[in-house]
Amino acid sequence: MAAPLRRLRELLVPLNCMKDGVRASSGMEGVPHKTTMKDQKVSSSNIRVPSEAEVVVVGGGSLGCSTLYHLARLGITNTVLLEAHQLTAGTTWHTAGLLWRLRPSDTEIQLIHTTREMLIRLEQETGVNPGWINNGGLFIASNKERLNEYKRLMTIGRVHGIESYVLDPTETKKLYPLLNVEDITGTLYCPGDGTMDPAGLCSALTRWARHAGATVVEQCPVSDIRTVETTLGGRKVKEVHTPYGVIKTDAVVNATGKSTLQGQEFIDVQGFEV
Repeated sequence: MAAPLRRLRELLVPLNCMKDGVRASSGMEGVPHKTTMKDQKVSSSNIRVPSEAEVVVVGGGSLGCSTLYHLARLGITNTVLLEAHQLTAGTTWHTAGLLWRLRPSDTEIQLIHTTREMLIRLEQETGVNPGWINNGGLFIASNKERLNEYKRLMTIGRVHGIESYVLDPTETKKLYPLLNVEDITGTLYCPGDGTMDPAGLCSALTRWARHAGATVVEQCPVSDIRTVETTLGGRKVKEVHTPYGVIKTDAVVNATGKSTLQGQEFIDVQGFEV
């Protein structure tokens, strides 16, 4: 009993010091990196934006970086990606990076297939490892209805050439011994599934795009999008305004996500639909 009490007194020492007006330890002593990437601001004097571009991509997450990369692969390199903070600073940095090949939609399956092929070749193309690990994936069904849904997914997958298997609890236990299978009905196993490093992925995508001629500008928010009326009464993009200059362009890609404040402003701006 004496040892736990002694440990409790040690933990209470900083609290007693604060009570007596003495500053307690911050807990940062000996920490090699006391600043984060977010704290390392880019000097505004070093920020430059091009005067014109064929396409302006707004948002430096996985979607924006992937858009810039694929445009460059199509030969469209007079492009610029604008990120208000730093690449992957939004939801991309804390995503799990899972890649599930089976989806209820044919379109999603084809998009994921394209992404998987890109992940496999990306390090060879760019020299940056996107963290791709082909460790396979398990969909766990706790009832018969969910297992029937997984059987339908397996059928769709076969049409697209995706290898998958429906396993009973015993087969699942052999595949993954750490899983408690007492309360499950079965699983859907897809050997081609895997995980990636979202930050590494964005670094690889933007490196390739930059090498092809695209531009990436961080710490550069969009303050306005100017549009003009077309002959048929619609509206088209004319300019993208930033604190560091105006970019003339005919196309804008909103990759900020509608759930973000900036993304919603894109939806509402001057009657312009993205």
